[in-house]
Amino acid sequence: MRSFLSYTALGMAIMSLAYSPCTSAQNDPGHGKVKIDWANKVIIARGTAAPNLKAANVAAARLGAERAAKIDAWRNIIEALKGVKVDSGSSVGDKMKDRKIKTRVEGIVKNFEVLDTKYFSDGGVDVIVRMRLDGPLTKALLPPKSGAKKKIASKMHTGLIVDARGLKIAPALAPRILDEKGNEVYGPSVVTPEGIEANGIAGYARDLDQAENNPRVSGNPLIIKAKAAKKPGGCDIILSSKDVKKLKARKQDLSFLGYGRVMIVTDAE
Repeated sequence: MRSFLSYTALGMAIMSLAYSPCTSAQNDPGHGKVKIDWANKVIIARGTAAPNLKAANVAAARLGAERAAKIDAWRNIIEALKGVKVDSGSSVGDKMKDRKIKTRVEGIVKNFEVLDTKYFSDGGVDVIVRMRLDGPLTKALLPPKSGAKKKIASKMHTGLIVDARGLKIAPALAPRILDEKGNEVYGPSVVTPEGIEANGIAGYARDLDQAENNPRVSGNPLIIKAKAAKKPGGCDIILSSKDVKKLKARKQDLSFLGYGRVMIVTDAE
C-alpha cells in the first residue's frame, strides 16, 4: 500500500502544474456544462475531472484526469444533443432510439475539438470542447438519399435569407420552408449529400446584417420575409404564395439551395 507521504508528495507535485490560458468567453459555456451556439452552428461543452491520487506519478495522474474530463465533456454533449430539434416532429434523442443512429452519433461526438485545457492546483482538469452541428452529425440524423441533381452555381443569387423575426421559430438541424398549402419548398429533400456534409440544412442569425455577412450566403443573397410559423415554437416556416412564386421564378437559378446556402433570421432563443 502506498504511504500517506507518497500521496502528499504526488499532490504537491500536481499543485505545481501550470495553468493553460483560458479560452475566450465566446467559446466558453460559462458556469453551465453546455452552450449551443446556433449562429455558428456549434455546440460547446465543459468537462471536468478530479485527479487520481493512486496514479504512479504526476504525469499519469494528469493524463488520467485529462482523459476523464474529455469523457465528461463527451457525455455532456450527448445529453444536450438529445433535446436538440432535428425537425418539427423529432429531436436528436428521438432519432437515437435507433441503435445504429445512436452508435453513429456517439462516434461523431468523439471527434470534438479541444479548445482549452486547464490544470487546477488540486490536480483536477477542466476542458472546453467544441463540435459542429452541421456536417457529419446532421447527415447521420437524416434519411440516406441519392442526392439532388447539381446545377452550375447561380450567378444571380448566392443564397437565401428568410426573415422569420417575430414568429418565434425554434432553431433545428433540419428545418423546412413550406408554401401555404404545407408543401415543402425547401428542406432535407432539396439539399444534396455533399451540401449536408458541408453546410447542413440552414444557418441561424439574430439580425439581417449578421445573416448577410455569413459565408453560407454572402455575396448576393435573396431575402424573403416569412409569413408564419407552421406552429408556435416549431421550426418549420411558411412563405406566402407570392414569395414562393418569386423563389421559383423560371429565371431564378436555385442551385444554391442544393448546397444548403440558407440562413434563417429569428429572434427566438
